[in-house]
Amino acid sequence: MLEIKLKEEYDEWLRKISREVSISPEELAYMSIEKFIKEYRTRKAVKAYVEGKISLGKAAEVAGLPKRKFMAMIEDFGIPLNLDARDFIKGFRFLSELRGHRTYKDV
Repeated sequence: MLEIKLKEEYDEWLRKISREVSISPEELAYMSIEKFIKEYRTRKAVKAYVEGKISLGKAAEVAGLPKRKFMAMIEDFGIPLNLDARDFIKGFRFLSELRGHRTYKDV
C-alpha cells in the first residue's frame, strides 16, 4: 500500500475538491494518480514512436491501448504513421479476408 504525505496546501485543496465533486479524498487522489500514469505512458509511447525507437504495436502496448485506438489517437494529433510495405500488405490481407476475396500472401 502506498501512503502519500501531501503539503498542507494540497491536502486542503484535495479535501475541498472532494467535497465539491462528492468523491472521497482517497478516490480523488487515486483518480488523479491513475490519470497521470495513463498520460505519462501515452506521452512516452508517442515520443518513442515518433523518434522511430519502437513500432506502432509496441507503442500501443506501452500506452496501454489497443493498436487501432492508438493509431486513431496519433492521427488526431496529426502524427503520420510510420508504416512500411509489410504494414500495408497486412492491411490489404486483412481487408481482403473481411471481404471474402483472395489474400495477398504471395505479395
